[in-house]
This record gives sequence, C-alpha cells and structure tokens, in this order.
Amino acid sequence: MPTNIFGEFVRKCIVLNNLGLTSKKFDILNKFVSEYLRVLDNICLQLPIADSSTDLHFLTYSDIRKTSFLPSDVIQEARKDAWKSRKHIESSGYNGTFEFKCSIRLNNRWFKYIKSERGNPCFKITYSPRKSFVIPVKVDRQYKRFCSFLNDEWAFDNISLLSNGRISVVLEKEFEKPEIKHRYVIGIDVGSSTLASATVFDMQTSKIIKQLYFGRDVAKQQRIYLKRRAYLQSLTDKGSHKAKRSLKRLKHKQFNFVKTRSGQISKEIVNLAEKCNAYISIEKLKNIRGKKGEFNKKANR
Repeated sequence: MPTNIFGEFVRKCIVLNNLGLTSKKFDILNKFVSEYLRVLDNICLQLPIADSSTDLHFLTYSDIRKTSFLPSDVIQEARKDAWKSRKHIESSGYNGTFEFKCSIRLNNRWFKYIKSERGNPCFKITYSPRKSFVIPVKVDRQYKRFCSFLNDEWAFDNISLLSNGRISVVLEKEFEKPEIKHRYVIGIDVGSSTLASATVFDMQTSKIIKQLYFGRDVAKQQRIYLKRRAYLQSLTDKGSHKAKRSLKRLKHKQFNFVKTRSGQISKEIVNLAEKCNAYISIEKLKNIRGKKGEFNKKANR
C-alpha cells in the first residue's frame, strides 16, 4: 500500500463479469491471449540466463517487438510477470509452453471505460496499435458494487483482462492519515494451549517489541480436571453416590478456576496496555468454540 506525505492510498480489486461475446470478439480475445502466452513463452525461455529483470528485458524485448502485434507496455508487463514468477516457473520444469493462469494488465493508454449508445457499460480494449474491440459488462451485483466505489470518489487507471473475458479493476483512493494517539498496539491471539498470546508492536518503527504468553497453566490444570472427572464418572456409572457428589463439586471447581484465571489474565493484559500506553487489538471471536456454536471438545482438552 503506497503512502505519501498527505495520506495513504488504499486499493481494492473488483472482478467484473462480462456479457456473452460475439464470435468475432471471442476470436479477437483468443488471439490476444494466445499472443500474450506466446510472448511469455519466449521470455520464460530466457529466464535461466538472465541475471536481473533489466537483463531479461535486453535479452527479449527487441526480438519480440519485431514479431508481435502487442503494444510495448503489454510486452513489458509480460516480462514483469515472468520475472516475478521465475522461481515457480523454473522449479516446475518449464518445457517451453506457459501453462499457468495469467491475466493481461493494461494501463489507461490501452483501455477506456465507456457507455454504449444504449447506456450499457463497456470496456474498449486496444490489443494492438489502432486495433480494438469492446467487452460489454454485465450489470449485476459486482457492477453495482463497482459503481458505488466510483460514486465514493474511488478511481482506477489500470485493469487486468482475464482469459475468459472478465475484467479485474484495481480501484484506488487516498485517505488522510489518522492521528495516532498511541505508539504501541498489543495484539491478542486467543488459543487453547496458551489462553492468550500478546504481541507488543511499535507502529512507528514497525517492529515487535515483546511477546508474552498468558494462561499456559490453564491447559495443564484442565487436563488434570478432565482426568479426575473421567475417573469419578466411571465410579458414578457403577452406582457410587459419593463419587456423584464429588463429580458435581469438581465441575463447579473447574468452572470457577477457568473463570477466575480468565479474569486475572484479562487484568494482566490491561495492566500491560496501561504500562505501555497502547491500544489492545483482539482477534475476531465469532464461532471460536466451533462451527455453528458447537462446543469444541478438542480445544477444551
């Protein structure tokens, strides 16, 4: 996420669905994607002897420009894609045919967001100098979401064309930097073996100051309680009334222990936040006991 002195830029990606293409447009799209894949193949073949992205550019650009109808910007994007994925490409045993999923990135020189004569939204794609075709956008929930961002002053200057004709739009908006009242933030991760893991993070230096682990004794004590309860339950099943009374008392004792330790740990975390003058950030606790609120017996053990 890029930043500047005035604020910070936030980016969102929305994939727009397209309406059915005519046979002519479909042929153009296939031709465009096939040529992009051919360019990727030529670039990938030079990856083993390239020392850097710039070196890869000098090894491939001139020859590709002589044989390809693609715009120069698109060829550059293909080179960037190949260099970014070089480790994955080389480890997969590249054999001269690019078989990975790809998308064609286009800057605002090579596309236009327009409306047809009937007012339908479209993207005009220039796939070669002075050659273009139009992809109609489906007016569905995704498009309405896209329009809501535009109405909220989000902007975009590049898109990615997918092989099936769908269009991925990268929206961007600058927000003012929020005033930071506290330098530190304490992140809390709730677990089973460790009841609460606390990480003190310095937002100015983007470094972790310390990590603390609270409630490790809870898991140990829980195992003791569960073992004792299993023994008393076996005696209760045999008809022992004394074991039944002891089991009932033990359940209350276990409940009170967990409740008390949870409160003590919460207090320790609050004291730590006050000492560091920090925010407290805790993970989302919805369905933490399991799906649909079921009791997570494994985590309890």
